[in-house]
Amino acid sequence: MKLGATVYLAVVVSLLAGGCTGGDIGPEYVSINEEESGLLFYGPGLADGYRQVLTGTDQKFVRRTVARYGPQTGKYPHATIYYAEMPPGRQFKRDVPAKATIGHWGWSRDKTVKTGATGVAVNAMGRIGYAAATADGVACLVWRQPMGIRDNGGTATRLLAGYYCRGDGPMISAAEAESIVKLIGHREYGPIEPPEGWSDTGTVRIAVMWKNASSGLDHFRGIIRVPREGRDGAIQVGPRGGRKCSGPLTPAGETDGRTVMKWSLTCGDGLTAKGSLRYRQKDDYVIGEGEDSEGRNLALID
Repeated sequence: MKLGATVYLAVVVSLLAGGCTGGDIGPEYVSINEEESGLLFYGPGLADGYRQVLTGTDQKFVRRTVARYGPQTGKYPHATIYYAEMPPGRQFKRDVPAKATIGHWGWSRDKTVKTGATGVAVNAMGRIGYAAATADGVACLVWRQPMGIRDNGGTATRLLAGYYCRGDGPMISAAEAESIVKLIGHREYGPIEPPEGWSDTGTVRIAVMWKNASSGLDHFRGIIRVPREGRDGAIQVGPRGGRKCSGPLTPAGETDGRTVMKWSLTCGDGLTAKGSLRYRQKDDYVIGEGEDSEGRNLALID
């Protein structure tokens, strides 16, 4: 049975507040899409699966976003990411180990919990603590990542926490845990590529040729996530000049058996670009073109 949007968000907030944020979730919560949330997660077994993202602001102006991930069918694997942003003058503690958050999640409640590997890894957003555990034999992983450090170095203005449950089986190893937490990201910190073997048929790697100021061509790697029911499209390119570019991808009809899509990019240095592409699902064929805000042309191919 799935929790309703209001109930689920309230439950997650109450579990994770833990004296760090306080307050009750206010009326300003909404359902948003993945692109709007900025969150990225390429967890094993979650390709083409269920997605739900909710966001809200509590009575103390703490902004929270909660993303749920599930499989195409069945119960496992599933995951939740919780991302919170503090208002000015309030911070999260940095010294809370990930292991201490195991009891915050519903999968561990009223279960026999055994703990496993703990450690700290580095992903696109910085240092992230993790802890593996089983609950009645179900293997799970939790993480906690404070960000936005204040001058005193002991607190943070943002917090990304969450869990991934693989299902019945052996404990998640330290090596597996590190590989999973490296697949968590946020678009504000730049796009991350899905792992090799990622089975999401809607994720396609592309090559981008971008005319430069000298009228030559710069070559970049990128990915597109094809829009479809329950999922939103996106395009990510870079890094370009040390900055990455990302933006939405939206359907705009069909021609000759190919789906036409409009795309736009915003880069970290303020440069923007937009254009269109054609996509054919049976063989992940992609070809597209566009222009940036300085009048330079782009070409996209798979």
